[in-house]
Amino acid sequence: MKLFEVNKQIEELLAKMEPDPETGEIKAGEEEIIEEIDELAQAVARNDILENMAKLYMNTKAMLEEIQAQKMSLEERSKRMQLKQGNLLKILDLECDKKNADLGVAKLCHRKIQAVEITDADAAYKWLKRKGHSECYRIHNPEIKKLQVGKLLDSGEKIPGVKRVSSVSCYLT
Repeated sequence: MKLFEVNKQIEELLAKMEPDPETGEIKAGEEEIIEEIDELAQAVARNDILENMAKLYMNTKAMLEEIQAQKMSLEERSKRMQLKQGNLLKILDLECDKKNADLGVAKLCHRKIQAVEITDADAAYKWLKRKGHSECYRIHNPEIKKLQVGKLLDSGEKIPGVKRVSSVSCYLT
């Protein structure tokens, strides 16, 4: 078996580890992949296979970094476009004296809306709670700050439901 054929089989194996877009199901586990790689290693040197897998990892890492940079760029661009859109609407509204107008490609329209503005959330919450209107508010789940809790654990505190765990991370350089 030639190395390029082995590379193709490795890519197919690793594709089995990607979750299905519809179900989220993963077709193969790490143990199954390792078994199949061991079988491939009989046809080609194991080091060649591992080197190619490392290349795939590095390529995937670079692609992920590129996607994340594009995502950040698109988010920034989206914010700028939203601001621009809002400013254009304000200018059109002022130029049309805040009245409905036919602008050729679109019509500038106005409608009366009503919104709820909360000026004192604590006072509103206390009143709603006292009057039994629990459907009008929600209490978010508390978020535990792990860094600060870790410092307490390191200082000798015993905190129920929390423990310090150690692990080893793996990375390529």
